[in-house]
Amino acid sequence: MERIALQDSIAALRQELTASIVAARGEQLQFEVGEVVMEFQVEVEQSKDGKGGIKFWVVEMGASAASKDKAIHKLSIPLKPVRADGKPVLTGSNDIPE
Repeated sequence: MERIALQDSIAALRQELTASIVAARGEQLQFEVGEVVMEFQVEVEQSKDGKGGIKFWVVEMGASAASKDKAIHKLSIPLKPVRADGKPVLTGSNDIPE
């Protein structure tokens, strides 16, 4: 089962959303970017080495509900994209760096 770090999944969304906003520059019709909900099946793993800590790994959506020693959990994360100044994001915005 392939695992992807949760932080990498969110970083990829950020990059894709930024690219789509930049690609819409010059368009006559723009949209305000509303709430984005990311839904994952995650595996929670506690490190057994000296570092400790807990990691969340995104797993394939088709994965079974549980493996022999790890449980799969459903996680929904609502995200509301905003600019650095806290204002809403518009597609085609010039305030987003390329």
